[in-house]
Amino acid sequence: MSKEQCECLAEKMNTNTLPPECKQYPSVLQTLQRTNSNRSDHAVAFAGMSPGEAQAAMAAREKGHLNPVQIQRRLTHKSNSRRQW
Repeated sequence: MSKEQCECLAEKMNTNTLPPECKQYPSVLQTLQRTNSNRSDHAVAFAGMSPGEAQAAMAAREKGHLNPVQIQRRLTHKSNSRRQW
């Protein structure tokens, strides 16, 4: 099988059903790794953010700080406008 055929199959199949001839191509194995990887529960919370914002929010969470998005939400939400933070 050609490399292009194997890459096409890798996008549609999982590792167990891929022909052994295709496992010799590193790009096919990388495609399989990308499609089979599941995002951790920790990262799912930041799915809608841009990559830079997500990294900043994860770092802030680990340090116990608020990230800029949380601060903005707290300062602009109508019911929280009377509170002092």
